[in-house]
Amino acid sequence: MKSNKLVFSAIAAFVFIAAAVTAIYIFRNEIADFFVDIKARIDEKILNRGGGEYVE
Repeated sequence: MKSNKLVFSAIAAFVFIAAAVTAIYIFRNEIADFFVDIKARIDEKILNRGGGEYVE
C-alpha cells in the first residue's frame, strides 16, 4: 500500500512538472511581454522619482 502511494505521488509530480513546462512553452511570449511591461513601469517610476516635477 505504501509503495502505491509513492508511485502515485511520483506520477502526479511528473504530470504537474510536465504541465508547468508546457504552459511556460505555450505562453512564453505573453510571459516575456508581462515582465517587459513590469520593467518599463519600474524604470518609469525610478526616472520620475528624482525630478520633483509633475509631467502632464
